Amino acid sequence: MNLSFLLPEKKGIPVLMYHKVSNAPGDALNIPMAQFRQQIEWLIAGGYRFLSLSDYHEAIKKPLPTNSKSVLLTFDDGYKNNLEHVYPILKSFNICATIFIVGNTLNNSGQGYENEGDGLKMTLTELKSLDPAVFQIALHGYDHLSFSKLDAAQIKQELEKTIDSFNSSGLEYIKSFAYPYGARPKDAATKQAMFNSMKELGINAAFRIGNSIDPLPVSNNYEINRIDITGFDTIETFKTKLKKGKLKPF
Repeated sequence: MNLSFLLPEKKGIPVLMYHKVSNAPGDALNIPMAQFRQQIEWLIAGGYRFLSLSDYHEAIKKPLPTNSKSVLLTFDDGYKNNLEHVYPILKSFNICATIFIVGNTLNNSGQGYENEGDGLKMTLTELKSLDPAVFQIALHGYDHLSFSKLDAAQIKQELEKTIDSFNSSGLEYIKSFAYPYGARPKDAATKQAMFNSMKELGINAAFRIGNSIDPLPVSNNYEINRIDITGFDTIETFKTKLKKGKLKPF
């Protein structure tokens, strides 16, 4: 039974999290192209404004304007199918989105992180070819490690390696971070040390998953919620997620 009607609507700017978009069947990470296009066309018809990451950072500093309808589209990992399938759709509609890139893929090292078949990542040359009016680029760790399994020193090292890899690549990017797997330390002291390291390194925001929508102004720039969009979402469940963040009240 669908009990999503029990959930209240959330006021704020929904941040949608995608991974792959391709001709393959839908699953937890992949969204079929026709399904993705349907979502984009629904947002356009509904009068939503698609924010760049830069615009989003400005918008979350202030209360939400009355009747504001904005959304931030984000894509994790930098899959080549984002270039082949997402990029042309966004460009045709003059839409800007954000793509979070894993640092070790910039030199094609991969370190065992998925990088073949449907998991093939964009090359540095391909990333540099992206129009920043369509895709802004941000950080997704260096080795795609779960921060829930690292101590404060290891987290700081991972953040430093991530920034160093981007700086040495010559790639234009924004110093915002998406936690791999959406994971953060459970220990409060370790989490605070991580926030301190991010601030020290000039990282202006960090995104978790959470499947919620943050009220504005955002209270903690390092705990911004995103909504996981999957290939199992019908257009009706997509609409529910956009307004309520999640589908199940319990």
